[in-house]
Amino acid sequence: MRKQIVERVLSFEREEPEFLTEWDEQDAVLRERIISARRTLPSVQVSDDILQAVVEVVSELGVAGHRGDITILKSAKALAAFKGIDVPDEECLADAFRMSLPHRLKEDPFEETATGRRRLDAVLSRFGVPGQGR
Repeated sequence: MRKQIVERVLSFEREEPEFLTEWDEQDAVLRERIISARRTLPSVQVSDDILQAVVEVVSELGVAGHRGDITILKSAKALAAFKGIDVPDEECLADAFRMSLPHRLKEDPFEETATGRRRLDAVLSRFGVPGQGR
């Protein structure tokens, strides 16, 4: 996989016509999906239950400030819009938590690095958010 990534980057940088044509269709599909998500985003709603769950999880994890909560909610809304749904589902929330919180968790420098993620998964599971291995 790693070698394939490097080969693709080098091919892209050389602007090889085959590379560009190979990805044109996928780029067009993704472009349309993003345009559609931008149109959908203003209509995506976050219920009070979702807001309450986010606030509780972030508080329980001891995250300082409110940026984490706000980032999670905005991310969940964007993910829902990208999926074409009007309300973030569990998958949107799980992904939003995992993108927004790990770097905000207080870590013990003497513990292994995955501790914060395990704590996050444990708290999320109590709130019914699917685990990392979904």
